[in-house]
Amino acid sequence: MDMKAKSSLIRKYRTERLWSQEQLAEMTGLGLRTIQRLEARGSGSQESIKALAAVFNVEADTLFWRDGAYQAYKHKQWGFVTLAGISMVAALVLAINDLAVALPAAGIGVLFGVLTLVAIAFSSMTIEVNESEISWYFGPGLFKKSLPLEEVGQCKKVKNPIWMGFGIHAYGTGWIYNVSGLLGVEIELKGGSFIRLGTDQPNYLIQAIEDAKDNVE
Repeated sequence: MDMKAKSSLIRKYRTERLWSQEQLAEMTGLGLRTIQRLEARGSGSQESIKALAAVFNVEADTLFWRDGAYQAYKHKQWGFVTLAGISMVAALVLAINDLAVALPAAGIGVLFGVLTLVAIAFSSMTIEVNESEISWYFGPGLFKKSLPLEEVGQCKKVKNPIWMGFGIHAYGTGWIYNVSGLLGVEIELKGGSFIRLGTDQPNYLIQAIEDAKDNVE
């Protein structure tokens, strides 16, 4: 009985070890066409997947979808850095106002109302990957964007310099979305631009995108 294997993960394990498909076939005792089919379409028997797992030294159930189909990815990262920054701004405004009485009470109320709205908007960032697109949004669902999988080229793990800051902003030919931390995933678009999504799970996000692309193909 054929199972739905994670073809991108099999390719990743093989290329990380600098093995060719022919070498992997020889080490597992499987046919070259079986290896090619597993890496291209994720279709293979339970025995074939177990043979791969033994060679890769991983658990067999990590190489296939437990329910036999692609599983969507969803992850929320809390914007602790953003919230801390907003809190510092609020404390600084209070301290300055106590010393210089620069704003009336009504003005302070309006300013804190704005800061509260910003804090809610950027309190978190959620990234989802399903069978057709990658989507992301801030807080309770604000500034939601989506990207069809057919527009996605290569993905890579990146580390943003601290001066890039947080929130939403343009950078070069692309856009950056981030609420906390410096790690992220840069998604190269087939049109030449890019999207950089901040996340504390860059490796999982890259794998989810690759798995989704495989599922479409």
